[in-house]
Amino acid sequence: MKKKVVNLVHKNGIKRAGAGSNTLVSVLVGATSKKDYSNQLKKLDCLGNLSKSDLPDIISDLSLQNSSTSLYTYLIEHFPDLVISTLPIYQCKQRSGFVDSNELLDITVQQLEAGVSFITIHPTANQELVRLSLSRLVPCTSRGGAMVVKDLANRNFNAENVYLRIIDEIIATAKKYRAAISLGATFRSANIFDSVDSCQIGEFKVQKEIADYIYNRGVDVIVEGPGHTPPNKIQQVARYYNKMSYPVMPLGPIPTDVAIGQDHISSSIGSVLLGMHQCADIITSVTREEHTGGVPSIEATIEAIKAARIAAHIIDINKLGDSSADKKIVAYRQEHHTCVYGKKNAGCSRCAEVCPLKVDVFLSD
Repeated sequence: MKKKVVNLVHKNGIKRAGAGSNTLVSVLVGATSKKDYSNQLKKLDCLGNLSKSDLPDIISDLSLQNSSTSLYTYLIEHFPDLVISTLPIYQCKQRSGFVDSNELLDITVQQLEAGVSFITIHPTANQELVRLSLSRLVPCTSRGGAMVVKDLANRNFNAENVYLRIIDEIIATAKKYRAAISLGATFRSANIFDSVDSCQIGEFKVQKEIADYIYNRGVDVIVEGPGHTPPNKIQQVARYYNKMSYPVMPLGPIPTDVAIGQDHISSSIGSVLLGMHQCADIITSVTREEHTGGVPSIEATIEAIKAARIAAHIIDINKLGDSSADKKIVAYRQEHHTCVYGKKNAGCSRCAEVCPLKVDVFLSD
């Protein structure tokens, strides 16, 4: 089944993801408290100073604070050429573990009216998937998904998933403002051992059903996941995604659990492995702090974006046959007889007189 294309409408135009489109890179920001808001603005100022080639395509506001000064409105104003997304449930005030569907809908509508390009929702959790998750080492690693699960459990599973209670209103609003909807993976695996178990396979099926429901009502869809996935299961995961036929925004996949403090590397490797199976349309840049408990620093955030950019380029060499940037560098090295791009004369201090790139000069004499 041919993969669809999602149109991500931003203030100054449209970016596309999916079949025949460049792999996009997303970065996550967000204020965990009112005090943290100014720190996030400093981070965004640094992102704004990046070169065009280093900028992400998407900035996602995952703030936990619903204040009068919202980070996503700042992003829409100051980054008009980028796609801006949000996760509405993060700004709901949980009361004794319950989520108010009216409050969630109000926040969702507010964000869509402001002009966000897409929202992420978690409509897949149900009683059966929760039951299956209990046999895992770690049942759930999704913050937004856990909020939905907690609400369901507190209602003794006598009510639908909070997002499904308001799904038609969300679809209608997204369609009105030409926004897309991303289906978050509540049960993406939290480690390589829980990967592609009955719970995750069950969620893949529910994601497909809900994605079709949304798409058939005129709104573009992105599918998220799969979380931690060992290399030998990535092809299996890809088969499920390819059957869905929607653009995929993988969270990782992180192919090992030992890369603590180096997950910007492990996630980039996982993205490429999944991308070789045409299932990495939007890469979420993962920082080295992912599993350290620390708040991502400005330096680590930029480092993660650059790592994701390299992964996206490698994917596009395979996906689009786009190796023009590589060809430019190789031609320069060939012309100047040096592996150092930008150096005008032959050789370098590392190889000195035994530089192998000067062999053709010697042979032509």
